[in-house]
Amino acid sequence: MHVDTLLVTGIHREELKFGDHVAALFNADTIDVMRISQGIPQIRTTTDETFYSNTQHREIYLQLRQQIKGRYRLLIDLHCGIDEAGHCADIFCHDRHFLACLATQPAIAEPAASVRLIKIVEPNTNTAVNSKDSIVDADAHTWIPREIWDDDRCTYIGLEVYLQQGNEGTEEDWQFARTLIENIQICTG
Repeated sequence: MHVDTLLVTGIHREELKFGDHVAALFNADTIDVMRISQGIPQIRTTTDETFYSNTQHREIYLQLRQQIKGRYRLLIDLHCGIDEAGHCADIFCHDRHFLACLATQPAIAEPAASVRLIKIVEPNTNTAVNSKDSIVDADAHTWIPREIWDDDRCTYIGLEVYLQQGNEGTEEDWQFARTLIENIQICTG
């Protein structure tokens, strides 16, 4: 059986433990996992470090694209951040129709889920959200190469799950991420 979803963990090395816990909840017949054990550090303090970090990000994503080209319909790029309220997430995607499908999924549509749907837009696009668009919560620019997030053959999803503390998360955080990923997979249908 061909698996059409790839879950990428560890782009940022501080997030690898969280990604390992989430990946462990899936069977190999439903999702492939690419674990990047030597990811990029998140912390940048100087202009030089920011320049090199941005360059490293671009390169790691371009290498990722070469490895997955033509093999998957869905790329889920898993990240984690900190929010003291916890148990919330942002889902980033360029495909508005995909976001519309996600908006109908119970785990995402419930107000208690605290999930924001964010449309990735081109760098020179105004990010003011159209007030008539009830699906998209925000627009965002990204430094991820366009070849990744705007690919007709493979839908890119950036999934940022917010933890109350630390980079590893809790069983509840891992299950929340798993539920979101399963809902994302439904929309590739």
